[in-house]
Amino acid sequence: MSDLPTIGLLSSVAVFAAAAALQGTARARRIAAELAAQPATPPSLYPKINREACICSGACIDACPEREVIAIVAGRPQLVRASACVGHSDCLRSCPVSAIELVLGTPERGVEVPVISSSFETTVPGLYVAGELTGIGLIHNAVEQGKQAARAALASAGAHGCDHDLLIVGAGPAGLGAALEAKHRGARSVVLEKGEFGGAIKSYPRQKIVMSAPFELPGIGKLRLRRTSKEALLELFAEVITRAQLEVVERAEVTAITATSGGFRVVTAARTLTAHRVVLAIGRRGAPRRLGVPGDALAHVIYSLPDPAAYAGQRVAVVGGGDSAVEAALALAQQPGTKVTLVHRGADLGRCKPDNQRALALAVQRGALVLALATTIRKLTSDRLELAGPAGLTSIAASLVVCCLGAELPSRWLRSLGIQLRELRGQPLC
Repeated sequence: MSDLPTIGLLSSVAVFAAAAALQGTARARRIAAELAAQPATPPSLYPKINREACICSGACIDACPEREVIAIVAGRPQLVRASACVGHSDCLRSCPVSAIELVLGTPERGVEVPVISSSFETTVPGLYVAGELTGIGLIHNAVEQGKQAARAALASAGAHGCDHDLLIVGAGPAGLGAALEAKHRGARSVVLEKGEFGGAIKSYPRQKIVMSAPFELPGIGKLRLRRTSKEALLELFAEVITRAQLEVVERAEVTAITATSGGFRVVTAARTLTAHRVVLAIGRRGAPRRLGVPGDALAHVIYSLPDPAAYAGQRVAVVGGGDSAVEAALALAQQPGTKVTLVHRGADLGRCKPDNQRALALAVQRGALVLALATTIRKLTSDRLELAGPAGLTSIAASLVVCCLGAELPSRWLRSLGIQLRELRGQPLC
């Protein structure tokens, strides 16, 4: 009799797996057919499935907010859209047999991240990191990491001898989370931001929809922002900064961080500060990745698009093949009189989210923009782009060129601080 519950459980699992296979196979085959030629290198975290341990429960598929990342294909789990994963970790937590881990990079292309402890301390004692710099994205993750890093940093901070207990570099979600945690604990803290508060969010196109799970802000409470706009999120951040009376110094780029006997000396162009502990919340965006062709430094070549409406009526070329490029092209195409061409060197846009791919296909079908795939830029002039594509050498008119090519991790700067980096090739963060 003792075996009956086990047999019943296995039977239930088998029935559920069969149902999941029948339900998911057609959908997974459709996705696989659409993405047969997509790039094999996911841009960020993605799930790695232990197929030997997997019991095909379907829990990971149901738990994933992004959908179409994992599917059951012919009775077996398959990663069908790695590029759609943004690191929620819901699949990992939902798996009843722990058959999933989130990994970064691939055997073909590695991804660098700082070497850190479980408390986000780097190989430089007293210097912590939080947010996207650790390899994990999403606003709620960044806020939580900022809080945890600040908590750990302050637990070991000295009491006297420095201007601040905690100095935070970067005023994005992770930086604000760290600053609020410090404020909540009565610590003396300051946030230095090389641009304006908001971090990478500030460079999003106007009215871009931002998704986030709920998160807790120390001294403020729980925020539920499942779906909001860039503007609403920045307005909220501004209100939080004012309400909590945080000291946020904008346009204060940090040029050097040096360890001292009591903490750190932090140098900006305007002044030098001292702090017992430092949290780096600078994201993964170093210098924008440039085109690397003649003319890529001309004045009309830009690397972010905060306000598409400012370019209404112009001829615009958008360069790139990721979500940022597609969203920029779609936003520009909505402006009156704007002629938009999206140029991508790849043969497809497989890295993009499904919603963006569908919106782009509709825009091309309506004639709202032109898509130039498998096309490279040879040269830029003041009003034209010289292209090489399937039709040979051509040129198009462009009074504005928007480059959405990502950015380089500031590896050299991080190493100059003494922070060790490691390269992950399809391996978990920890």
